[in-house]
Amino acid sequence: MNPQNSDPAYTQPTPSTICARIRSQRKSRHLTLHDIERLSGGHIKAVVMGSYERGTRTISLARTIEIANLFGMPVSELISDNYISTKEQSSELVFDLRKIRSSEEKAGGGDIQSLHRYLKAVAIRRRDWNGEVLSLRNSDLDTLSLLIGKSTDELLRIWIDEKLILKAPSRP
Repeated sequence: MNPQNSDPAYTQPTPSTICARIRSQRKSRHLTLHDIERLSGGHIKAVVMGSYERGTRTISLARTIEIANLFGMPVSELISDNYISTKEQSSELVFDLRKIRSSEEKAGGGDIQSLHRYLKAVAIRRRDWNGEVLSLRNSDLDTLSLLIGKSTDELLRIWIDEKLILKAPSRP
């Protein structure tokens, strides 16, 4: 079996997700790009940090470690695909079940069908017969990500764009 062709049970982070996490961490600390330059003693220039965050400049592992140290956090939190901030852990997702049913009928299945089946199962277990909206913990995204085979960020982007989510955690 060729390891390159196998379907791993995990996904690797991408440069864009790492850049987004760096930006998110900076903003959560209420730091400007110029603050980063000042705090690093001029070692990380504001314009360079902005380029890292936008993904227009390649960031080295050494620089990623340096930024993690500047933030006072393990580098694994910046590069781990399982990164979820404390704020996001407590967030809830509120799905519009009416819109999901409508979208499933139009699309004829696929990812929307998997989402709808999962949400129906949760509603049945909770004995929630409202049928209009359903809230989930943000951590349930991990399960949905595994079921559908897309990253949590990608799923959120799609569902927000399609207006299937009424309330979502803020994303970087």
